[in-house]
Amino acid sequence: MAQVRTITPPRWRQWSAALAPWLMLLLALALLNAEEVKPRAVMRFWPAWAETGTLAVALTAIMLTGGIDLSIGSIMALAGMTLGLLWRDAHWPIAAAAVAAVLVGGLAGAINGALVVLGLPSLVVTLATMAFYAGLALAISGGERISGLPADFCELGRERIAGVPTQVCLLGAALMAGWIVVHHTRFGRYLFAIGDNRTAATFAAVPVRRLELALYLASGLVAGLVAVFYTARTGAAIPTAGQGRELEAITCVVLGGTLVTGGFGGIGRTALGIVVLAHLEIALQFADQLKITLPGSDSPWQLTGQTRLIILGMLLIAVAIWNQRARGTRA
Repeated sequence: MAQVRTITPPRWRQWSAALAPWLMLLLALALLNAEEVKPRAVMRFWPAWAETGTLAVALTAIMLTGGIDLSIGSIMALAGMTLGLLWRDAHWPIAAAAVAAVLVGGLAGAINGALVVLGLPSLVVTLATMAFYAGLALAISGGERISGLPADFCELGRERIAGVPTQVCLLGAALMAGWIVVHHTRFGRYLFAIGDNRTAATFAAVPVRRLELALYLASGLVAGLVAVFYTARTGAAIPTAGQGRELEAITCVVLGGTLVTGGFGGIGRTALGIVVLAHLEIALQFADQLKITLPGSDSPWQLTGQTRLIILGMLLIAVAIWNQRARGTRA
């Protein structure tokens, strides 16, 4: 049997891992300042990123155990289409349809949890259900969006509480609840124990299976709730609503310093990752007029949505590797 070996990394590497998100935030703010972007222009992006951040909070708890949920964006799309179809075709009251959407999200999350509890790797399970739930959302909608939702419902996604968008209030509530559960309850201590050593946690009578089922159920419920706010904000149920949201949410968690292998991280780190990634991506959007002429090419290269996605993917890989090395190498 191979011996497990932990190498204590140099102190400067540990410090650099902690400082990296702050340096990226300074870079994002510098880019925004260079483009002379007004704060009001930045604030209009906050509701969408608050929705992504709420998903990231749910993912943090899962990733602390060493798990992953790649289907959270697809669950969001499925829940949104459930809301739209129940309102339009079944003539449900919009409030009842919204509650049903959240419950459908919880059901989808519970299915993920049940499959993980059966012993299947969470990566395999949620990769499969990501495709299944996304395909189901497209199938039941015929690939078409449902618009014309009631105006009073749409106000939910556009109104402000004391000048703060409702999505940001939702994120604040999620962060507060996540902080209490993860860092101040026995449930939260169990999450770190499972991520650090699943076998030892099992022998220590930690209810690993019940915890995993609860985590994926909660993840699905959060995705359903975010779908309600997203549908209200856009005024339409869109079958591709959650596309790419899982990548953004996972990047927020990893960028904050939570290890993909579990056992280290937290809600506060995820909050920092949300702020950093949101403003970095916003800065890149305002820099889309930046054009660079590559050697041997007459046409300039321009920063587009696809290239921004590539940058985010590369950032996720780089930060994940660096965080792992900063915490020590296991062989």
